[in-house]
Amino acid sequence: MSDEGERGGRWTEMSDDSADREEKARVSVPEVEVPEPAGRTDFSGPPRPPAPEAEDVKVAPVAPQFDDALFDGEGDPKYAGPAPAAPSGPGKPGKPSSGNWQMPDWMADEDAADAKLGRSGERFDDDGGGRTRLMLFGGVGLLVVALVAAGGVYLLKQRGGESEPAQVKPGRQAADRQPEPPRVQMPPEKPLKRFAGRPTKPLGMVTDPKSGLAYPRLAKPWQPPTKANRLGTAGWSGQQVLVTERRGSRLWYGQLLTGTLNPNLANAYKGPESVPAVAVMAAKDIQAQYYGFPHKAVPLASQPLTVDGRKGWLVASYLTYKRAGVRATGEVVATVVVDNGRPAPAVAFASVPNTHRKLWPDINQFVAKLKIVGA
Repeated sequence: MSDEGERGGRWTEMSDDSADREEKARVSVPEVEVPEPAGRTDFSGPPRPPAPEAEDVKVAPVAPQFDDALFDGEGDPKYAGPAPAAPSGPGKPGKPSSGNWQMPDWMADEDAADAKLGRSGERFDDDGGGRTRLMLFGGVGLLVVALVAAGGVYLLKQRGGESEPAQVKPGRQAADRQPEPPRVQMPPEKPLKRFAGRPTKPLGMVTDPKSGLAYPRLAKPWQPPTKANRLGTAGWSGQQVLVTERRGSRLWYGQLLTGTLNPNLANAYKGPESVPAVAVMAAKDIQAQYYGFPHKAVPLASQPLTVDGRKGWLVASYLTYKRAGVRATGEVVATVVVDNGRPAPAVAFASVPNTHRKLWPDINQFVAKLKIVGA
């Protein structure tokens, strides 16, 4: 049983004040003794003063120390270098060393060099720059062309990387490229039992265009929520309510609901293949929202469904609890997720407390007669 006004508990407060049309829920939550924590929860003793910050200490630079013993002795003559000879006087002019080598006169004269090398003395320019300047300009020009070409190739690769689609290896099937369904721990696969007794007489079908489902409209004691009874639950587009207990203005009830998947779980839905996992996640989400009090859940069913050729999955549990002032101590709950061909799948939910176990067959009927309708 789930109601917008009953998140932490199942009692719903009903008000007759016509000015206040909102439903208010008052929850009777038994006090639960919280055990003392086993470990330390705070620090004992006076607080320690903060450690003083270390001051910068100026240290004079120390000259690197060498172990002179490493350099004592004559050493191995095999690795002894030649002793440098001290210059006996000023260098003699006309004898170049390796540092002041001079070009021969015939090489300095380009015409003489061409004649010695057997080349023509014809010049390639009129300003006296000669072959050297032409080669310099040609080399710079080639370098510029190479840089421009390299930049063009880089830009083409960059643009191509943005526009080209991801390559698919040959032989890979389309199914391999589909996103994998979410990984959840599935309960044991087991069909929902057919509860003993006769279900409530249906009065026709109700179409819920938002969820894309149609469901049976059941006769009394089931009733649709209205402005007068204020039994509606936010977030569901199709609803029927079964009031099972009434104490003053407080109600305990069962429900038949249809709607779409909670947006918080939208990322988990990856198409028909993800329906089983999403059904388990949706069932846990509903329990967290509408049964936010101590309870236990025993799995009853986890089975595939086919709704007008569409893939679906059912997850059912039996919840047990003890609530102050409530005669019910448990109820059957069932969650169905159906691939309706839309971006968000359809969700159906049913709950009936054990005080009205004779109406448990209505859950079987509700699930079995779900239909797909157009948008």
